[in-house]
Amino acid sequence: MHNELLETQVWRLVQQSSDAKTFEGLVQLAVDSFIRSPGLDPLVRLHESDIGLSGIRVLRDALCRRDFHIKLTADVPGHVALRRRLKDHIRFELQRYLIEHGKANDEMQADQLDRDLGL
Repeated sequence: MHNELLETQVWRLVQQSSDAKTFEGLVQLAVDSFIRSPGLDPLVRLHESDIGLSGIRVLRDALCRRDFHIKLTADVPGHVALRRRLKDHIRFELQRYLIEHGKANDEMQADQLDRDLGL
C-alpha cells in the first residue's frame, strides 16, 4: 500500500508542479528510456483516480508512440494496463525529476535513497 500511495503522490505532484508540455515530455522520456528485461512480468493497472485524467491520457499517448500494446484497455476509460516493471520505471523517473528539481517531499527522497542503496 505504501508504494501505491507514493506512486499517486509522485504522479500528482509532477502534474501540479510542471506545465502540460513538460509533463508530457517527462512521461514520454520515461517510456522511451525503458528497456525490457527477459522474463514474465505481471500486468497491472494505473487508475484515473490515482494518476488523474491527464495522467491517463498522457500515458496512453506515450505508450502508443512506442508501440506498447495497450489495445485491450484502450477503449476502457479510467485506467491503463501495463507491465509492472514499466509502471515502476515510469514512477522512478518522475520521482527522480521531482528530486532533481527540489519538489519532492521527504518520503519521496527517502524512497529514492533506499533504492539507490539497494535496500
